[in-house]
Amino acid sequence: MTKSLIPAAMLLVLTALAARAEELTVQLRGPALAESAGFLVAEARGYYAEEGLTVRLRPADDAPPFEALARGEADLAVEWMPAALVARENGLPVVNVAQVFARPALRLTCLRETGVTGAADLRGKTIGNWFDGTEYPLLAWLNRLGLEADDSLSGVALLGQWPGAEMLRQKQAACISTLSYDPVPDEGLVELDPQDQGAAVLEDGLYVLSGTLAAPEAEARLARFLRASMRGWREAVTRPEDSARLILGPDPDPGALQRQAGMLRRIGGLLSATGVLDEADYHRTVENLRAGGPRSVLRRDPQGAFTRAVSNRAALPEAAAANGPDLPPLR
Repeated sequence: MTKSLIPAAMLLVLTALAARAEELTVQLRGPALAESAGFLVAEARGYYAEEGLTVRLRPADDAPPFEALARGEADLAVEWMPAALVARENGLPVVNVAQVFARPALRLTCLRETGVTGAADLRGKTIGNWFDGTEYPLLAWLNRLGLEADDSLSGVALLGQWPGAEMLRQKQAACISTLSYDPVPDEGLVELDPQDQGAAVLEDGLYVLSGTLAAPEAEARLARFLRASMRGWREAVTRPEDSARLILGPDPDPGALQRQAGMLRRIGGLLSATGVLDEADYHRTVENLRAGGPRSVLRRDPQGAFTRAVSNRAALPEAAAANGPDLPPLR
């Protein structure tokens, strides 16, 4: 008696669908490789494969990460929280499912000779910024300082920032935006930290469109991705030179290797223990983005902008113990 081929065909279809369900395309942000090192290490070491996932990492490019989500080119994106909350307020239903960096890296690096020795000296100065969403934390900081970006003597002027520190060297700006893990090595500079004014906001998190979470097994799949990614991040910051060599490829330039390894050492102090979003830090971020009255970055309090279901599922007791102690909250 010949068996029907229909069950076998259906099995093949279901197997193919199940395999696709285990695929994830992730849009990274950058541009420095160290900013994505945990994901790159997890991929290279096979941590995603160990979780039963096929992960495609899309390198950072000139397009904001959420464009890839909106166009359906990525399942998940890495982005700073202020950009995510503004995008959500403007109609893109992005949801934070994990927080990779528990502490912010944004700083202002200023020429001391311009008279800037602290945040109170920014009035009337010109500041360089990268824009594409990175201006939102800076605007929130300026709002806390009572400064408007209106090019006036009583406010500040914002200019699109050149690569590196050229705007400082050419004295085109009194200050430029920098990151604590990639400082400008030079004398005569002052680094300002938004945390000193209580203006810190959360940065690198993982975001999906809200509809993604409705798919069967979506939370479990994203939790496995997060677990493997945080494993990659822990390795990246505890073995910075090996990890820098891994992400740069064979025979890396010694200067590039040293720079990426240095960035990874400094990122270690910013990294979340498990990827679980601290709700107090989230609310503090929203509060800072809502400050400034008519100039506020956010017009309304966000609703449904995050879920801890994925990160709580990833942070199993044994995994949390391996991750080490939690970092202190933002000031």
